This record gives sequence, C-alpha cells and structure tokens, in this order.
Amino acid sequence: MVQRQGIFVVSLDFELGWGVQDINRGGNYDQNILAVYDVVPRLLQLFEQHDIHATWATVGALFAGSMSEIKAYIPMDRPSYKKKQYAPYELIDNKLIYEQDVRYFGKSLIQQVLDTPHQEIGTHTFSHYYCLEDGQTSNQFKQDIEAALAIADRTYTSIIFPRNQANKDYLDICKSLGITAYRGNARHLLYAPQCHEAGWKWRRVLQIADTYWNLTGHQTFPINEIKKNPIWNIPASAFMRPYHRKLHLLERLRIRRIKEAMTYAAKNKEVYHLWWHPHNLGKHVFRNFKALEEIFEHYDELHKTYGFKSKNMQEIVDEMEKKERG
Repeated sequence: MVQRQGIFVVSLDFELGWGVQDINRGGNYDQNILAVYDVVPRLLQLFEQHDIHATWATVGALFAGSMSEIKAYIPMDRPSYKKKQYAPYELIDNKLIYEQDVRYFGKSLIQQVLDTPHQEIGTHTFSHYYCLEDGQTSNQFKQDIEAALAIADRTYTSIIFPRNQANKDYLDICKSLGITAYRGNARHLLYAPQCHEAGWKWRRVLQIADTYWNLTGHQTFPINEIKKNPIWNIPASAFMRPYHRKLHLLERLRIRRIKEAMTYAAKNKEVYHLWWHPHNLGKHVFRNFKALEEIFEHYDELHKTYGFKSKNMQEIVDEMEKKERG
C-alpha cells in the first residue's frame, strides 16, 4: 500500500457537561463547560482558516434540546456500573439538570459544526458510556449506541470511546450498527486502555511528563498500519493538554513536543493524530488558542514543504476502504 503524503488527524471529544458529570457535581468545572459556547465558534473559524479537517465525536445526549426530549431516548437497559455516579441518569431522575440546561444540551453548537466544511460528526456514545468499568454489559453498550443513533437521526462512521476505554469486545457491536472506525489508544503501555482509577496517579504523572518531554516517542505511524479488525483503528498520537499556569515555564516544551512529532510525520509520510476536548480550552482561552494557532501555522508550513495533509477520521476510512476494494 503506497502512501504519498503524511497525514494530520484532529479529533475532538465533544461532550459538554456529560463528560465530567461524575466529577463536577459541585459545579467547579462549569466555567470550562460554559466557555465551550465561545470556544467552538473560534475553533471552527481557525479550522477553516488553516483547512483543518476534524472529527467531532459527540455525546448523543447533546442533540437534545431539552430534558423532556432526552427522556424519550434513554435506553431501557441502563448501565449498571458498580460506581453508580458514572451513570448520568440519576441527574435526570433527580431533576438536577434543568429543562434547557446549556451545560448539557448543545444542538446549536452541533449545527455550527455541521455547517463548517470538512468537519465530521462522530459518536462519543449516548451517555458518555464507560466501556471498561465494572458492572456494565455489552447489551447496555449496544442500547446506548442505538440511542445515540436515534437521537441524532444519522449514521456514524467513527466512534471515540469515552475516557479512551476502547473495549475490543465491543467492536463487533459497533460494526453491526454501521460504525467503521474508532480512535484507538496511543501505542504505548502508558496509554493502554484501563478503568478510570486503575493505576491513575502514576499514569497521570507520567502522561503529563510525556506532554513536555519525549518519553514515549512521536507515536506516528504509516497509514498501512491502520488495521481493520473488525473496524478500522486510527490510533491517537497525543492529547493536546491545555495551558497550565503552574507549568507555564514549560510551555515552549509542550508546543515543541507536538511540532517535532508533526514534522517527523510529514518528513516520513506518516500519520500524526492529535486530540482534545473543546472544554479543555475553556480556561486560559487566549493562551490555548495562541498555542493552537502556532501548531496550525506549523501545519501550513509542513503542508507547503512536504505535502502534509489534514484529514478527518471518515476521510481516512474512505481512503482505506477504496484501497481495500482495489
């Protein structure tokens, strides 16, 4: 299989309050969530300016316009996590989300994404479903994805598993529902899929360190290493961790780490897959967008010099399927 250019993949875990509901019961993260209403238009403008093709893996519940609408799509078989707070349904049952709570309903934002060229809407499950947590079942996962399909009234090419809990036992279910690709974890032991709290502290320390220093390699790969088993795995390369005031002296290292990996991918005609959540940018917005602008300006140079090309996950699948058919 011949690859003539390197590929720059961007994917976003688009979830608003559903992604942090179990750790934000006190509202401490609401600033970041509410800021997404400013972040998304700015991101889309930046993507258009630099011709960035991106996949927005969207929590299905965001398609609802109100609490009464979402109730019509809640699966009969809800996830039976041992840690009950992982399921968002108690927020709904106990009326802790009000009727048109903008922290949880994002139809207007989704429409902006749909109206922007080269942006793919993928799924991030219906309820921000955790596929490796104790207690949940394959049938519950299947019903969750069916709900995501129903409320969006659309098919999906791509899925991104919440908290990167890529459960290989569930890939056949994804395939049966028309999904053809997922974002796999970065191919290093440090990023192997695990339950949320398994080895969390030491992994988090090392992952943060890897943001600034090259501990795990560039995590780029040739396109012919994207495998279909039973759906295409487009692995992550790096999480674009947001600006942190206490680590501001290391900021240049953070950006350099990403740019060096992009350059390696461009020169060697490989794939580099960068991801983040829109709400990550909701604090220190100016500094986060300044970093993104520098990264995308670097992409522009790599595009001119080496033919480095931006593609979303669906576009990569289309290319892989075409080559598979011969």
